[in-house]
Amino acid sequence: MTEILLPAGLTELLGADLSALDGEAGLLARTVRLAVEHGTAGQLPFTAAVVRDGTVIGVGANRALADSDPSAHGEVDAIRDAGRRVGLAGLAGTVVYSSCEPCAICRTVAAAAGVTEIVYAAGRELVPTDLDPNPDHTGRLMDAVTELLSGIARQVDSGLGPDELAEPFRAFLATR
Repeated sequence: MTEILLPAGLTELLGADLSALDGEAGLLARTVRLAVEHGTAGQLPFTAAVVRDGTVIGVGANRALADSDPSAHGEVDAIRDAGRRVGLAGLAGTVVYSSCEPCAICRTVAAAAGVTEIVYAAGRELVPTDLDPNPDHTGRLMDAVTELLSGIARQVDSGLGPDELAEPFRAFLATR
C-alpha cells in the first residue's frame, strides 16, 4: 500500500470534544473542508471522524486510489482507525461523521462494527457522475442496505450551502 498523508486538520481532530467543534454541524463542516483538501491532493474527496461519548476517537480519508483498494472509503478508514486506537473491533455506541452520504459499503461496515449511525453533510445527489458513473445502481444498493439497517444514516445541516458541499468533488476533478 502507498502511504498517503491524511489532511493535517483531520488528525488534529483526534481527542477533540464535539461541543468544542460546534457540535454535529461544526464537525460536519470540518469534514467537508478536509475533503476539499484531500480532493485537491488528487485523492477521492471523502473524509470522516468517529466519535464516542462526545470525543473524536478515529479519523479517516478515502484511500481507494492510493491503496488500489475499492473498500478503503473514508468512513471505513475512520472506523479502522478508531478500532486500532481503542484496541477493539467493536465500536458500539459510536457515531461516524462524514463529509458525504455513506455508500452501501460504509453503511454495512459501520453496522458490522456496532456504530450507532453515520451522520453526513453532502447528499448523494451532489456526487458527480465522474465519481459515480452509475448513481442509480449505487442508490439502489444504499437504499437496500438502509432498508435492512433503518436509522444507520442521517443527514444534518452543516451550515454549508450546496456549492460548498459540492466543492470537494470539484477540487478532486480539477486534479484529473
